[in-house]
Amino acid sequence: MENEKMIRTMFLPKRDASFSLSTAITARSGSGKTTLLTYLVNQARNDEEFKETRFVYVSIKQETLFDAPVVKDIPNLLKKMAKEPIVSYYPTNPEWYEEEVDALIESMFEISDDVEGGIVLMIDDANILKGWDSRGQVSSSVKKLTIAGRSKGIRGVFMTHRLANLPRLMNGNLSGAILLSMSEMDLDYAKKIFGVDLENLLPELTDYRWAYVDLITNRIHRYNPITLS
Repeated sequence: MENEKMIRTMFLPKRDASFSLSTAITARSGSGKTTLLTYLVNQARNDEEFKETRFVYVSIKQETLFDAPVVKDIPNLLKKMAKEPIVSYYPTNPEWYEEEVDALIESMFEISDDVEGGIVLMIDDANILKGWDSRGQVSSSVKKLTIAGRSKGIRGVFMTHRLANLPRLMNGNLSGAILLSMSEMDLDYAKKIFGVDLENLLPELTDYRWAYVDLITNRIHRYNPITLS
């Protein structure tokens, strides 16, 4: 029961819940964040609360571990979403990645009222989006997802390499962060921006151990490594 509650806290797109703001997943390259995300989403799919929820995974690297259809354009994505709980979306041109992500976000807002269980929009390598740093200005669509997503039943999950690279817009608009191997340089940022002390946690995030930081309650939940069955 406790596990189900945490999965809901991390991913459930519930319009009237404080925990349903965006979630960040931060980890160095090769830390296992895609494997972890796959495991957590599969856990969510086993929870009745997510029965009608639709998950969309965006990967510019065109890599996925999900047992899900892969599409490369938005019309096909929308068709698959009508029947499939999880769909992977591969942008076709890295040079137009930002524009494709923006168009995808707008499409999710257009259909959100028709998706009873809400939408979880997972954007991998979000750090390469325009304005994606602590001093940058993200696109109006990313801003819309971050600020207005919860009211429309859309939950953004932003996967990036550094906690300290999160745009200022995320300050106050994240309900949690999933952390794997992280940089020591992120400690000051976490304390200054989010008010959480991660110094004791940092040495524990090795060998694929991970943690969930609840930014609503400032509680830290520690977890052992996971494996995909």
